[in-house]
Order: sequence, then C-alpha cells, then structure tokens
Amino acid sequence: MRLNLFCKNIKLDGVGLVATSSIIKVIKGQLKAGKRVLLSKHTELRSYGDLKIGDNFCLNSYSRIIAHDKITIGNNVTLAQFVTILDHDHNYEVNLKGELSLKGYKTAPISIGNNVWIADKVTILKGVTIGDNVIIGANSLVIKDVESNSIMGGVPAKLLKKI
Repeated sequence: MRLNLFCKNIKLDGVGLVATSSIIKVIKGQLKAGKRVLLSKHTELRSYGDLKIGDNFCLNSYSRIIAHDKITIGNNVTLAQFVTILDHDHNYEVNLKGELSLKGYKTAPISIGNNVWIADKVTILKGVTIGDNVIIGANSLVIKDVESNSIMGGVPAKLLKKI
C-alpha cells in the first residue's frame, strides 16, 4: 500500500483524507483543495495546468481527474467510482504512410458547480460547464454544458429531469 505524491505547488486549506494507492501529481500549474477533501484508494489527481477543488469533495475509488489546462470543482461535490474528468484531447496526425502520431493536446477548461453528484462510470470531457445542484447518471458521457438544477444521463448525456 502506498501513496504516490509528486508535487511542486499544492495548497490544502483543511483536513482531508488520502487513501493508499492514490496518485497526486502536480507538474506545472497548481492544485488547490478546500476543507474535507476525501480521496479513496486507487484515485488519481494530475495537474499539468490548474486544478481547484472546493470544500466537502469526495473522489471514490478508481476515479481520476487530469488537468492540462484548468479544472474547477465547487463545494459539496461527490464523484462515484470509475469517473474520469479530462480537460484535453490528444492532437494527432496521420502521415502519408498511414501512420498515426500524437502531437500534444487540445484543451478547454472544465467547471463543475456546487452540490453535484456524478455517478459511476461517468466521463466528462473538455470545455464542459456543469451548473449547481446537478446529478449525472451512471455511465454517462458529458460533452456539452449542463444547466443548474438538472438530472442528466445517457451517451451523450441529455436532460432527464429538472429539479
């Protein structure tokens, strides 16, 4: 059992819990986390850009957040198991021989509001803004903005109900 911690610029505002086998890696940019941040075992936070997490945050097992640009998460946010939040896609080229090569990243910030529950196996991709008081149903793919007071679900995620 181990915790992998690679940090240059990290700021924690209060008591939290990081379980074993978790990775926190800040290469460029910074990671700011509020009070009562809980990272369950086998979770991953990577910041090559800016990652800001509010108070009362829970990241459950096998979930990951990777910021190459900027990801902002509000207060009272819970992410279930196997959730992925990525603010980037890979740039790629196919040469004349038909060979694929990766050429960096395309990025766009992600913002998640307050009082948000993101269920199992949800993926949130670059450029998305999620409002306050939102539930995202299991196995959803979020590729567009989500209004406050909504329940979303599906691939791609669509409005299921206003709350």
